[in-house]
Amino acid sequence: MRITVTSKENLAKVLEENGYASELRCGGQGTCGRCAVQLLSGVWQVEDRVVQAPVRALSCRSSLLSDSGEVEFEPAPRAGNIVMDWNLMPLPVRPETVIGVDIGTTTVAAVKISRGQVVSRASCFNAQNRYGDNVVTRISQSAANLSGLQAAVHESVRNVLDELELEHTARIAIAGNTVMTCLFHGIDPSSIGVMPFAPPRRLFPVSAWKGIPLLTMPCIAGYVGGDLTAGLSAVSLRTGEMLVDIGTNCEIIFNTDQGMFCTAAAAGPAFEGAGLHFGCRAVTGAIDHYSGSSDYSVIGGGKVLGFCGSGYIDFLAVERRRGHLNEFGRYEPPAEQMPVADGVFVHEYDIEQLLKAKAAVWAGIKTLEDHCAQQAHTIYLAGGFTQHLNIENAVAIGMLPERNYKTVGNASLYGAASLAAAPETLPELERLIDLPREIPLNVLPEFEDNFIDGLLLP
Repeated sequence: MRITVTSKENLAKVLEENGYASELRCGGQGTCGRCAVQLLSGVWQVEDRVVQAPVRALSCRSSLLSDSGEVEFEPAPRAGNIVMDWNLMPLPVRPETVIGVDIGTTTVAAVKISRGQVVSRASCFNAQNRYGDNVVTRISQSAANLSGLQAAVHESVRNVLDELELEHTARIAIAGNTVMTCLFHGIDPSSIGVMPFAPPRRLFPVSAWKGIPLLTMPCIAGYVGGDLTAGLSAVSLRTGEMLVDIGTNCEIIFNTDQGMFCTAAAAGPAFEGAGLHFGCRAVTGAIDHYSGSSDYSVIGGGKVLGFCGSGYIDFLAVERRRGHLNEFGRYEPPAEQMPVADGVFVHEYDIEQLLKAKAAVWAGIKTLEDHCAQQAHTIYLAGGFTQHLNIENAVAIGMLPERNYKTVGNASLYGAASLAAAPETLPELERLIDLPREIPLNVLPEFEDNFIDGLLLP
């Protein structure tokens, strides 16, 4: 894509105003490199330098100095392979048409429900991605730009609701992690970013969207949100069962002999490709499953652009089994990178970031089990990432312990749809959020040991 620019404003902002939002995973700090463009003509201010095109630069760190300039770039994809399915009990059967919305850190998904059946679906990326790709960055941005963050998530929700069409809709319900829920309602989530990570609110009043009643899934804790409330209500954990939702945060609820406990571990955005040489979300062109050199599947077929999270998990497991990776994630024989497809490779730096992400998941599960002196016999995996995950490979690389697993899909979206269909369940959901006792991992000495163990490939 090529456009001519005349505005002297920040180039990332100019592109966004022209309908081409840059991928600002670092919140425009110039650290992730995902917004790189080719400046074809003109004079530009790039960081603290004045440069004459042609030159490659980051749009978030560039602004035009001359009267005009031409820019070439790849538009960020609007939506990827977003999971909107679940393997759970049937939805309540009611005569009204309702809509459930899952507001994720990365994506927004919605379903229209009539008489207990999904009649249409819609999804898009969360427009807050231009402020950063994780909740910690969004929290830091909210202090100075709460209205901008709220407007961005409203933009995404509006996109999916307009696609589904609101005519004859009786109710809407939303579910999301605590930060996303607060930002949707215009509530500053800053308190979640500092000890003791307390949410400003866990309950949210019934509001309205274009005159339609809008209900909100209540949240459990600062880093265990309404998405887990939805999952907990859908799964009905028995003693010895655990619910794990893996995203940029790994949120966990464990029902034990001593009661119910919850925690969260920061897996980070590596499973969504952030900060990796050829990392990408689950979009067309991403390798989603890998079985060896030249043996992989690509979303949408065609040219390979990179790896999404499930493909990276397969890569680690397969190349470890083949003897090409040692226990520290280093190539054998020594090399900086391994080619996979035309121009696409996996660098040792990428592996290092992936090991940190999988170690956080491992340590979160193991530390909660250690604290409760009890091992889960069944683990329910929720979230879009887990729907595509090869569990055998996730166990092989030491990301998940050997347990009995059940994949439930997008439990957050299911919970939102269920609440929209049966609003009388809201008081029970509000009671449910008081059942889990929060265990902050940073106060447990076992977490550091488990995280270090998780950095190795078995």
